[in-house]
Amino acid sequence: MHTPAAHRFDRKFNRLKGTVFIVTYGRSGSTLLQNLLMTIPGCVIRGENHNMMEPIWQAAMRCRMTRGTWGQEHRPPTHPWHGADGIRPWPFAASMIDGFVDHVLCPPPEARWFGFKEIRYNALGGHFVEILDFMAAHFKNAHFVFNTRRIEDVMKSAWWTEWKPDEITVLAHDMDRRFADYHDAHPSRTRITRYEEFATDPGALRDVFDMLKEPMDRDRIQAVLRQRLSH
Repeated sequence: MHTPAAHRFDRKFNRLKGTVFIVTYGRSGSTLLQNLLMTIPGCVIRGENHNMMEPIWQAAMRCRMTRGTWGQEHRPPTHPWHGADGIRPWPFAASMIDGFVDHVLCPPPEARWFGFKEIRYNALGGHFVEILDFMAAHFKNAHFVFNTRRIEDVMKSAWWTEWKPDEITVLAHDMDRRFADYHDAHPSRTRITRYEEFATDPGALRDVFDMLKEPMDRDRIQAVLRQRLSH
């Protein structure tokens, strides 16, 4: 069996196999998916966080840009970019990720998997791939689950009341295409799910559980399906 490489997270989470992120758009059924994945023992997937990865990535990018542009040589105190040669982009980015884990996700020390779901990836524009790659570089053994749903059902939600139907259609089609493209580029650590399928047949998630090398507990899954969500 493949064993993930050692990661700095291991010092705090000695049972951790990896991280899981649900990537989707509003009212795709991601809360149900989140709870179904948490039937895996020791799996903790937190809810939304207003796209906190975006400003973390932006700060890391600006740090790299400063070091790469002005930090290639020592510059005296009289220079506007004095000290840029001492900037350490990778430790800076890693420390932000660690702070996010410790103070936002707050997984228990016995966690085997942890992560979060987010529905605001459409706001990332052309940086979608870069931010997922950034997450994959910093989180241990990162896996992404892209959740989709029939556009007609997505439109029915009050979440989209200020959007025109054609705008929702364009957004959902665009995100579904981005999901498919990223999955094609990284098939071993990504899966695409469909709400209509797993909501009626949890076996549709078999491929996700197999990716994580985890068994499906049918009893726990059925218990989740019987629960009423709070939104």
